[in-house]
Amino acid sequence: MAGASVARRFAARFPVRGRLSVMNSVLVPVDLKRHEKVRAWADLPGVPVGECGKVLVVSGFTWVRYRVLFDNGVEMGLLDGRHIVATKGFIPVEDRVELEPVEASDGGAAVGEAQASAADSNVFGVPSHLLERSAKARLRHGGG
Repeated sequence: MAGASVARRFAARFPVRGRLSVMNSVLVPVDLKRHEKVRAWADLPGVPVGECGKVLVVSGFTWVRYRVLFDNGVEMGLLDGRHIVATKGFIPVEDRVELEPVEASDGGAAVGEAQASAADSNVFGVPSHLLERSAKARLRHGGG
């Protein structure tokens, strides 16, 4: 339970406006060196989007993360390409364009429609063949 109290103290000391998710989004590769100038790509606790900073530490092999000292005095660790970008690669929020998903050919659309119709057969979106499989397993094991 000591870990829970540490987490509560950390949360009380560093309030987060939104949830800073570490592993929910796709990791964006970014190659930065120590002392390189960077800018905040996302709104971070105490750091507005576009705030300049300097990389203090680079660490990690499979998940490369950075400790950055921002110009407003906030120092943050565990930042990667989802949070920071090199100064040259920064695009202001109002100029960013959301990419549209690439549509599949006609064959892909037919498969997508078949999956959608199977998932629409129940409230939770579980395909009907999986529901049938679990019903048969319950009968085999005597659960009825």
